[in-house]
Amino acid sequence: MKILIIQKKFMGDVLVTSTILPLLKKKYPQSEISFLLEEKHAQILLGNPYIDQFLFFHKEGLKKTISQLKEYQFDLVIDLYSKIETAMITFFSGAKTKIGFFKKYTQFFYTHAVKRSTQVKSKNTTFGIEHRLQMLEPLGIPFQEVFPKVYLQKDELAKAHQILSENGLSTQDNLIMISTFGSSEEKTYPIEYMAQLLEYVADYKPEAKILCNYLPSQKELFEALYSQLSERTKASIVKNFDTKNLREFAAVTSLCKCLIGNEGGATNVSKSLDIPSFTIFSPHICIEDWAWSSNPNVDKFLHVTDFVESSKNYSDFKPIFLKPDLEEFLDATIAKN
Repeated sequence: MKILIIQKKFMGDVLVTSTILPLLKKKYPQSEISFLLEEKHAQILLGNPYIDQFLFFHKEGLKKTISQLKEYQFDLVIDLYSKIETAMITFFSGAKTKIGFFKKYTQFFYTHAVKRSTQVKSKNTTFGIEHRLQMLEPLGIPFQEVFPKVYLQKDELAKAHQILSENGLSTQDNLIMISTFGSSEEKTYPIEYMAQLLEYVADYKPEAKILCNYLPSQKELFEALYSQLSERTKASIVKNFDTKNLREFAAVTSLCKCLIGNEGGATNVSKSLDIPSFTIFSPHICIEDWAWSSNPNVDKFLHVTDFVESSKNYSDFKPIFLKPDLEEFLDATIAKN
């Protein structure tokens, strides 16, 4: 059987979508699974043993993408994006079985239009994972707890150790990775609040070494944040730390004691590596959708509405509110000297 999985946007979505792969392979052990996605997001799935090949949306547009996919003669297509573009790709793929999310404007493109559940089966998986697992119900694959996983290679881990060494660090240090900024302003904890959070971390765990992750385009933003810090906190931050790409970031994160910061791709990666994660959710993101965890006794997920009912503003999400949970999290993850 030839199977095509489609996910159009966002690295976190791609990673969470990968939860369906081992269940498909278990159901159809002789299947060949292809994954259609944007080329820039493929790196998060490198090394995944359940993917036989990556396919990318054609740069010339929808018509070219449909044309290239017809050649593969897929038997089953599962459209996790389920918008007009991917619904058309699914419909014209020629596959006998076509599964997508139920929407009034796309339902007719699929043989099985799946309505998203409004109740979670497990508080650990949340809607982010469970809605994707629902896509397997038409195939007779029952729900079970499964979590995303990032597969690192030996050479990537060796490079991560080298990066630490170049910064005078090793896995013997209490390394804390910071997801300093979100992918957009609306997913970024205000920098003056993040500065206070870093002050709390450095003060409470002075023996820790702090690695601040950010995109090259966010360097000026980081400098603005760094300028607000006390000299004591600056001394805890490894100022020249840098990773060149997502795989390097993931490999270095796998050597850290924990990750703290904005919800998004970085926190999804850390959780997929089984690294304890302290996640600050954007006010417009539902915590019930994305607060999945395979380590629920350690991971922390905080939203402004935990402290200010019905608030949709970062301004209400005061750093002092986070301090008790942050200290509990650090006690659970950072060894005492």
